[in-house]
Amino acid sequence: MNKRLVTLLGSSVLTFAAATASAADSPISGNVSLITDYKWRGISQTTNGPAVQGGLDFADKSGLYAGIWGSNVTFGGSLESDWYFGYNGTVNSDLGYSVGYIYYYYPKQASLDGPGGPDDSFQEINGSVTFKGLTAGVSYSNNFFGETGKATYFNLGYDFSLPNDFGLSLHYGNQNFNDNASVGLPNYSDYSIGLTKSYGGLDFGLTWVDTNLSKAECGSDICKSTVTFSVGKSL
Repeated sequence: MNKRLVTLLGSSVLTFAAATASAADSPISGNVSLITDYKWRGISQTTNGPAVQGGLDFADKSGLYAGIWGSNVTFGGSLESDWYFGYNGTVNSDLGYSVGYIYYYYPKQASLDGPGGPDDSFQEINGSVTFKGLTAGVSYSNNFFGETGKATYFNLGYDFSLPNDFGLSLHYGNQNFNDNASVGLPNYSDYSIGLTKSYGGLDFGLTWVDTNLSKAECGSDICKSTVTFSVGKSL
């Protein structure tokens, strides 16, 4: 079992929410947050512990965007830094699309692992289509985390607006690997249901996250069903 990969595969909503945000009056925005457990594609990045996260984004009215986002993790030198850019386009008021690139960078890994070890840092290209509240997307890496080969992630999501300015988000994802033996994991699915609310200038989130991985397949309990709570501030 590749436990370092299992740790990585834990959905960072903030990263992609920032990347796909539309341009406001100012093209520059930021965000900071606290979350009880950093889950990425259903698996904890912080060994079921809390995380401090934040990002800075540029979103032009033309649809071009770029940004950086970071979080503490419990692998790869304890720090993740995501760098991304892309383009958000619209066909009409109901139909939109996005294409982008993201680089997951672990700047302290070299000091932890020493020379000659596998590189945890990796890149993905991604694309999505949105129709009203429904989004379908795909992400592809030519050499995934830990130099484990090609990987593809498919995802579906639906966002609802609820009374009293609450929001509800449904998510399903499917992670596929070309070389499961190298990864140490079978192909698997993740899913989540999230409730959001802004109040007093802060953004609150409550999310249930789970996968179809057993504890034996995962190698620990970081793939288990979890409810996370977050509080954040847009800057």
